[in-house]
Amino acid sequence: MSPSPDHVKSLAGRIFTTVLAFSLGILLAFSAVMVSIFYYSYEHDAEQALVQEASRAATALDEAPAADVATVLSQQFSGITRYTLISENGLVLYDSQADAGQMDNHASRPEVSKAARTGEAVSMRYSETLGTDTVYAAEKLSDGRIVRLSETRHSLFAFLGEMLVPTLFALVVVAGLVFLLSRLLTRHIMKPIDALDMAEPLENDIYGEMVPLLQRIDDQQTQLKKQNKELAEAESMRRDFSSNVSHEMKTPLQVISGYAELMKNDMVLPEDRQKFAGLIYDEAQAMRGLINDVLTLSKLDESAFAREERPIDVTSVARRMAGRLESFAADEGVSISVKGWSTHINGSETLAEEMLYNLIENAVRYNHAGGSVSVRVSQGAASEEVLEALRAAGAEPDPESVVTVRVSDTGAGIPEEMREKVFERFFRLDKSRSKETGGTGLGLAIVKHAVQYHHGTICVEGAQGEGTTFVLRLPAA
Repeated sequence: MSPSPDHVKSLAGRIFTTVLAFSLGILLAFSAVMVSIFYYSYEHDAEQALVQEASRAATALDEAPAADVATVLSQQFSGITRYTLISENGLVLYDSQADAGQMDNHASRPEVSKAARTGEAVSMRYSETLGTDTVYAAEKLSDGRIVRLSETRHSLFAFLGEMLVPTLFALVVVAGLVFLLSRLLTRHIMKPIDALDMAEPLENDIYGEMVPLLQRIDDQQTQLKKQNKELAEAESMRRDFSSNVSHEMKTPLQVISGYAELMKNDMVLPEDRQKFAGLIYDEAQAMRGLINDVLTLSKLDESAFAREERPIDVTSVARRMAGRLESFAADEGVSISVKGWSTHINGSETLAEEMLYNLIENAVRYNHAGGSVSVRVSQGAASEEVLEALRAAGAEPDPESVVTVRVSDTGAGIPEEMREKVFERFFRLDKSRSKETGGTGLGLAIVKHAVQYHHGTICVEGAQGEGTTFVLRLPAA
């Protein structure tokens, strides 16, 4: 399912937003800093110039006669700068921009009082009404009078306001440039991404930052291929299994149907009826065993067996299964022996019985008259190789406590190249003897699944012609 348009994020939009925010932030910060630096630098220079002008005016007034002070101030110091002459007691004697007689006493003005004490002073006052700053520079004359110069300038906020229009224009230009840049960057960034070969993610020449993503894609593709292969194998196994089950059930059904039809049509001699009934019974039992094994395998395949963690005495189970098969073994001329002391594993007793029953039955079935089957159960330390195999099976074994079960027979043995195949469903080592020996061909497949259920391992030992030993290793309880 593709993402809805409302949730699709545009790379160009993300780049544009990020770069624009960054650029505007830098531009505004830079503008504010530069305007402030320029303003305060200009203010400082203007203030120094005003101080120098006040010093020059004080020198000129000291040299001029008292009666000519107003004339000197009006003629030599006219302009935008305001000049005020103040007496020792704060009365305004002269002002270049106002009527001195109408002005208040200036003795309390900061620059006047400081100049009276120290000889010179500089101060600045802000007018909230006009939004302007007024700078004052005062110098004390030799006779005690004070000359004060003042200039009115725009405040910093007013100065910034004047810079607002050019700043906004610059912001618009920057936004346009950033828009174009984001488009170019997006095209440049996406070019190698659009050319990605997703069939071989790690073979692409791409940005280093994308390697982890491509690695995850490659891992997922590998996993999907593996899963597809497993699904194909499972499907193939299912088809083969269905075919084999149908074939295996068809034979006894034909026998049962054929003999039953003969008996139904009264085409069987009285002395043969018991023989035919015995054949029907044997085939029905064979079909029943096949159905039971198929159901058991189906449950194991579907994990229908609930995980159990109850302790099971393996030696006791082996003895019970040997006793259950004693009659069958006697008919085959094979002896069964079980050796070992009480050893326990955790798991399902039902599956443990299936596991050992099938192993012992298989050893009896593929033995010879006069042969023997030996079951040995032991518990003890295991090699690192065995422990690693158990860990791979999902167990957490105690290195000093691993249960080993060996089921040995004196049969013909299994060739080494066939030892893995014997656990496949319906696999027969000697198909010519399959009818003779009987069995469903599912016993060892059930054993393998039961061993896996108990997080154990199973392997085959023995040379061809010298018998076979199935070795189970299970984590002890």
